[in-house]
Amino acid sequence: MARFLFLIVALLSFSATSAQEYLFPLNRDVNTRIESFINADTTGFHSSVKPFTMADVQRVVPIDSIFHPIVGSGKFYSTWVGRKLRKEHLFVVNEDDILLSVDPIFNVQLGRESEAKRNLYVNTRGVLVQGNVKNKFFFYTGFRENQARYATYVDSSVRLTGVVPGQGIVKFLAKETFDFSQSFGGIAYTLDKHFDFLFAHDKNFIGDGYRSLALSDNAYNYPFLRINMTFWKFRYSVIYAVLRDLQTPIDPNVGFYKKYSTTHNLDINIGKKNKLTVSIFETVMWKPAASRGYELAYLNPILFLRPVENSLGSPDNVLLASNVRWKINSHHTIYGQLMLDEFLLDEVRSGKGWWGNKQGFQLGYKTCDVFKVRNLNFQTEFNFVRPFTYQHRSSEQNYVHYNQAIAHPLGANFIESVSFVNYRIGNFFAEVKIQYAQLGRDTANVNLGSNIFDSYDSRSADYGFRVLNGRKCTLSSADLRVNYLVNPRTNFVIEGGVTMRTLKSDIQNDKSTIIYFGLRTSLENFYFDF
Repeated sequence: MARFLFLIVALLSFSATSAQEYLFPLNRDVNTRIESFINADTTGFHSSVKPFTMADVQRVVPIDSIFHPIVGSGKFYSTWVGRKLRKEHLFVVNEDDILLSVDPIFNVQLGRESEAKRNLYVNTRGVLVQGNVKNKFFFYTGFRENQARYATYVDSSVRLTGVVPGQGIVKFLAKETFDFSQSFGGIAYTLDKHFDFLFAHDKNFIGDGYRSLALSDNAYNYPFLRINMTFWKFRYSVIYAVLRDLQTPIDPNVGFYKKYSTTHNLDINIGKKNKLTVSIFETVMWKPAASRGYELAYLNPILFLRPVENSLGSPDNVLLASNVRWKINSHHTIYGQLMLDEFLLDEVRSGKGWWGNKQGFQLGYKTCDVFKVRNLNFQTEFNFVRPFTYQHRSSEQNYVHYNQAIAHPLGANFIESVSFVNYRIGNFFAEVKIQYAQLGRDTANVNLGSNIFDSYDSRSADYGFRVLNGRKCTLSSADLRVNYLVNPRTNFVIEGGVTMRTLKSDIQNDKSTIIYFGLRTSLENFYFDF
């Protein structure tokens, strides 16, 4: 105990300089604060691969002013407690060209599900450590320990998959409570203005929307190496990742089975003012085997993956996509994605509903400072995914990690509309979110293409598949939340809200009204809108 107290005193004796992070938080609320600057940028900011590096963001966003604490002039805010609570990282060390910060991570939330008369809570404790050496070498590490009791529909999902959405494997406790933990971290190196490298156990997101049909942050953390190369109007990203298959029975000598992926994304800015950006995305997923091991051919960062996969005679899972962002002007943006899991033009033209027509698309619109009201933002998005998309022959190669979709949390065979209106004034932030989706679900244990965990070899037929085949369900939700920003360094907020969710079909009518209140450091996204 004495040593612990000595360490705290030693840390506090150093300068309270703000640590320079490497990654900009992958969190919607934080990103809404910089969206207007990114939209107004004409220098060619590359927005499709997230999380952004802080160096990239600082080139187009006045970070210091945007995230400057908004506090009063009272004496309390100049005291140690006031500064640490409202303005600064908890501990900061600035010595010998090393800048280090240490912050607590927490989420203390209480709620009530009215229909089920069910008390809800989340209790998260953790720590985040970030370091910077001469603005060249960076590192970060952290963990979270959690106990939670969720709404009925989330509870059912966790008991089915054994995993909390976006988070870890659970231990089942008494009184319908789950215990789970998470770790994350990475090391990064910036070679020069053209190259940066990140080796991490974390998440990625590719796209400009709320959802991504290519690669999202919906699933649990995974180890990866990300390399970015930037030159003129191009940003080329390569991600080598190791994922986990929880469907295959665990081998006590090996643990959960691994599957590997290699992802390429080429971002191209077009035009003098870079108003149009087009991305070309490809990824391949494969399973190791005793006779194969790691496929070295996929290590080459500049090859097109589909020809390589064909040349190997491999059974691997390849997915192609394109992301488009068009900045109409400094306030209005249209974006979209086209995703091809499999595509034969003759089968598409035939109109017979071939099972292998596995495609999806996204179309969205964003605007900031609506009606010239500063920080009033609107976004609406439409997503469409055909049956059997993301499925493969086995769970060892489907587009799944830790029993969670790597792309859209609704899986496949659905159409969805989701819209947001949010407003920030001072430290207060309010948002209304409306979601409406129609889903086609499998019936009588017949694979109709909605369950991405199934093997497509178990399909009921080869033709006759349309979007929303099977048992039709309607999912609608509305969420209103308000928060107060206490400390911008860790996005520490006090938050309250209400969520109303309904899932209807010919055999069910599930309703949930959830009221919640809590305090949390909000640095990531967790998706419960499924």
